[in-house]
Amino acid sequence: MTINLEEIRMKKKTQYEAIITTSNEKNESNASPFAIFYKGRDEIICRIFKGSTTLENILNKKEFVVNISNNPLMFTLSLIDTIPEEQLIRIKSNNSENELVTLKNSEAYFIVKVTHISEGLREDNITKSGLYAIKGKVTKLVINDKCVKPMNRGIHALIESLVNYSRIDLVDSETQEYYLNRFKESERIIKKVGHEEEKESIKLLRKELEKKNYKID
Repeated sequence: MTINLEEIRMKKKTQYEAIITTSNEKNESNASPFAIFYKGRDEIICRIFKGSTTLENILNKKEFVVNISNNPLMFTLSLIDTIPEEQLIRIKSNNSENELVTLKNSEAYFIVKVTHISEGLREDNITKSGLYAIKGKVTKLVINDKCVKPMNRGIHALIESLVNYSRIDLVDSETQEYYLNRFKESERIIKKVGHEEEKESIKLLRKELEKKNYKID
């Protein structure tokens, strides 16, 4: 039976933020936040920089777990690699003897079997680094919360822009400039990863700012 990630409100060709959990040959656990691109139905892609423990574990086991969570503490602890073991659960996959790991309180999680790995190079305004594109097929989906909703950065960027818009006429020129710079960054994020609703919303907000004669480069 084919698994469809739309069951957990994922939209095709959209990027989400999630926590990937893996384990090494000694079954030592690791958790890190990553962006997950949903291709549709049961296929996902993630891009991971060279040198990470997550990448090493995925290359070794060819299998990993994507945890859907909106818990800010879990994202923070996973980023600084300090999620306590009592917050993790050991599981077995359906298709192998691999011991895998999932977050104890995730809203949902799914096991991914790697189908293709390609090595590349990413160059942007931050760094030039080698990375791997990991394509995978979902082999198991577990829903712990019927109200699960995967995290997308677009809505958070939009809310910040709306709050700043509500204040921009009340602040001094220096703060207005700060708000406009934040708007441009939020607009960039939304254009890159947001849903259509966020993209349409940020367009409307730009028009309203321009009506007020604010200059947005």
